[in-house]
Amino acid sequence: MSLPRAGGGKQEYYILRPISVPTCKTYVPTSNMELAARIRPVSTAEQIDWMIESVRGERLEWIADTRRRMDTFGQIVSEGVTTELLKLIGCLYLEKKARTEAGKKFCLTDEKLLRAAERIVDEEFAYVLGIPKTEVSAYIAEKIK
Repeated sequence: MSLPRAGGGKQEYYILRPISVPTCKTYVPTSNMELAARIRPVSTAEQIDWMIESVRGERLEWIADTRRRMDTFGQIVSEGVTTELLKLIGCLYLEKKARTEAGKKFCLTDEKLLRAAERIVDEEFAYVLGIPKTEVSAYIAEKIK
């Protein structure tokens, strides 16, 4: 898409529409190489299965320092690399389970990171695999067994 820009001329944009919210649009200038480089094609079912298999048994190490953890884990979510998101989800899930079993609360910021990572993975996997988002966790669990 080309839109007029300040000072005359036109600027070309990629238009991205989330599947979960088709009325939402994000415009990414084609001239912005940093943003354009982050656009990637949707994975195939074979790639999804490979990603799940490739992270089997791998987990990110828990970072005890809350600020450092938020920075590191937040960066993983913002970069959106699926294999790293899968590792992050595993790490946060195990910590949440351990805290729950110990009668402790799971940190709200960790919960938000977990939900954000799950949302990204669930939406892509559900779309590609043709399953509801609510079934993605079970699909991953079945593949990991």
